Amino acid sequence: MKAVIAFAAGLTTLAAASQAFAAGPPEQNIRQAYQMILSQADTNKDGKLSAAECRAMWKDKDAAEKNCGFWDVDKDGVITEAEYVKQASSFGRKK
Repeated sequence: MKAVIAFAAGLTTLAAASQAFAAGPPEQNIRQAYQMILSQADTNKDGKLSAAECRAMWKDKDAAEKNCGFWDVDKDGVITEAEYVKQASSFGRKK
């Protein structure tokens, strides 16, 4: 009986984890990731990631343009925390 209860609890945990993943990564984790990127790439320390700062992280210029363009939602040449959160929140979501 204990094995059945443990198995059911495991399935419940697995289902909850699957639903959480389907909803995308937690916003707090996304914000922390953005802050880590800024700590290394924000050379002028303005709290935003410019297109030039973003491109500087990539050796491959084509990859840099593609990736930096993805994060710059409003195409103003600056990747803000809000844009980063918006794009990263879409990862793992069912379409």
